[in-house]
Amino acid sequence: MIRAAVADDAPALEAFLARHPESSMFLRQNLAAHGPEGGSHAHAARFWWRDDGGEVAGVVALTTQGMLLMQVPGVQALAALRQALAGERINGMNGEAGQVARLRGALGLADVPCSLDRTEPLYRMALADLRLPGAGDLQLRPATPADAGLLTGWRADYLVETLGAAEGPHTEADAAAQVSALTAQDRLRVLEQAGTPVAMTSFNAVLPDIVQIGGVFTPPARRGNGHARDAVALHLAEARATGAQDAILFASGPPAMRAYEAIGFRRIGGYQLVFFTDPAQVPAP
Repeated sequence: MIRAAVADDAPALEAFLARHPESSMFLRQNLAAHGPEGGSHAHAARFWWRDDGGEVAGVVALTTQGMLLMQVPGVQALAALRQALAGERINGMNGEAGQVARLRGALGLADVPCSLDRTEPLYRMALADLRLPGAGDLQLRPATPADAGLLTGWRADYLVETLGAAEGPHTEADAAAQVSALTAQDRLRVLEQAGTPVAMTSFNAVLPDIVQIGGVFTPPARRGNGHARDAVALHLAEARATGAQDAILFASGPPAMRAYEAIGFRRIGGYQLVFFTDPAQVPAP
């Protein structure tokens, strides 16, 4: 049976998701910040859960901005989810690669045109195993509002290169909003070499014991020097010092994989990112 979640379900949903931390970071963060019943915030989400004798056996959530998130390990019979989600408009999906493939088919969305459909290598690391770079002349510092112009340009380039966004004013506006939010949340860092900004990194999900890295970017003229690796390592050292024990990320390609493996990350699977070209409505069964 599939149930729409209510506020009282939140502890049980979190307990279930915490057993699958590698691919539940967005779900857990959104649940903690906004509860399971949705809201006006872009990351607020309505949650549904699979009831197996009163126990949570699977979770899906649809954010206000139309992203479908999931944690349905081992669940093969997904027809009931299609019934629950029939008529909902979805802009994209992300989650563990096998789950996304199964749910996309079960919802009748397998053939919907996409602007991005990519499986990225999924990595995890215990922060006790973090390998730090030599100090040299590198310094990692929090982003400030004074950095907005530079980092907005970098973030826009990141959205185009990594997530397939179209170049133009809309992407620039999205980048500016993201940089502003990450700066206000103290999640965005700038790597400087001899006082010159050379790379940026951020956490796109943060929980007390685990963080998820995202938005790592080095401008083309600075690439090939290990700046992304060093920025991530220094940011994780900072998180470790404040109590985080583990880190998650998904890598955009072989250079990023080599960089992250060099500081201690271990590949554990695949994470699927799907953005539909236009919003897709879940058809009735």
